[in-house]
Amino acid sequence: MRRLVRLALAAVLVIAVPAGHAEADREHRVRSGQTLSGIARRYGVTPSAIARANGLRENSTLRIGQVLLVPSGETASAEANETVTAFARRHGLDPQAVARLNGLRPTSRLRRGQRLTLPDPASTAASDAGWGRPRQPGVVTMKRLGSRESYRGRLTDPRGRPRPDAMRRLTRLLRDDDGAQHAPNPRLLRVLTQISDHFGGRVVHVVSGYRRPGGYTRDSSRHTRGDAVDIRVEGVPITAIRDYCRSLTNTGCGYYPNSRFVHVDVRDRATYWVDWSGPGEAPRYRRPDGASEPDGDGTDADSEAAGQAEAGEGSRPAPSDEAPPADAPPPG
Repeated sequence: MRRLVRLALAAVLVIAVPAGHAEADREHRVRSGQTLSGIARRYGVTPSAIARANGLRENSTLRIGQVLLVPSGETASAEANETVTAFARRHGLDPQAVARLNGLRPTSRLRRGQRLTLPDPASTAASDAGWGRPRQPGVVTMKRLGSRESYRGRLTDPRGRPRPDAMRRLTRLLRDDDGAQHAPNPRLLRVLTQISDHFGGRVVHVVSGYRRPGGYTRDSSRHTRGDAVDIRVEGVPITAIRDYCRSLTNTGCGYYPNSRFVHVDVRDRATYWVDWSGPGEAPRYRRPDGASEPDGDGTDADSEAAGQAEAGEGSRPAPSDEAPPADAPPPG
């Protein structure tokens, strides 16, 4: 009898764990009577997070059989003897929100390496104000993933023109893994400055910048022209980077939830896509509006083993390829 009770309790605990806490985002097929808010509660995320990921409004009517992308909660590791409050502040998040989401108290002590789920930025104070103002607006700190190379300084002058020294140093920082270099588009420097300022001057990690054609990197790729960069921002969920990227004008934004980065490029009009491929895999697109898959912007199989990421991050993800062509309709 006791064994049956233990098994029953275990089953309840498994069911009670929100699916949104999984490492990768997932799909949900809408059933009769389901609403966006009900689906969000089931997965432990906010309705606004699902709406944004699918190009919907929070009051949108759902169709039976409609497939929704459900964004998962980002996770991060705690440091030794760190409290939940200290952990939250290190990531620019509300301590109460982090504690509630992980079933802890703000004063709870964490083990070194213990992973906590980060709350969706839309459901907390982690908006523009939550990320804080940069100590030195316009000063950008960038690091090349898998190396000790870094840059800190102003990328542009007060009129938005690229600084010659910054252009020279970024040309090297954003080089191909084989050493080939190409000067970045001046507009890209302005976009990187905007991203840095928006997230309080946090370190921008470069996953991939300029790349020569080859493998999945086609001649038409914006990476081959210095127009694109794949990034993470230290302490910021990639969903937050994605959402801000989508708010920028004349910018391409690619969301890579399984490779854990956001592709940013400069172009004539804003475009958004989602690629569910993992490192070294062929592209697996799904547009929020259910349209057909765009051409390009897959991962680069030749770069799967390009290097190791920072300690605790595992192997370096394969970078993105070119974005959908400029004459294609915006996917979302």
